[in-house]
Amino acid sequence: MRAIVGRFVDRMAGDFVIGFFFAGRDLERIKLHEYEHAAASLGAGTPYTGKPIVPTHRGLRINAGQFRRRLALLRGQLQAAGVPSDVEELWLAEQLTLQAAMTDGTDCTPGPA
Repeated sequence: MRAIVGRFVDRMAGDFVIGFFFAGRDLERIKLHEYEHAAASLGAGTPYTGKPIVPTHRGLRINAGQFRRRLALLRGQLQAAGVPSDVEELWLAEQLTLQAAMTDGTDCTPGPA
């Protein structure tokens, strides 16, 4: 699980859509907290020791498209690692519950012309 999370964070940091969120950030710390959150969400009993997720991310002004990009990158890493589909769906569903609280209410798609 740590290896999957590590590759996921590296992929996000290097991504052309959302990578800028990670510029100048401590990726090892992010990997630790991503792992803790995922492990706790999947029932491993691992405590999450990071900052509160919602207020920390709210300040980043993440839009819905950027959040969906994150989910797509996570799905790609889970599938590349051969994670069973039921675990993949559980992991993604847990992440999806955070979308409304973590995003700023905007989308990345342009409005009517």
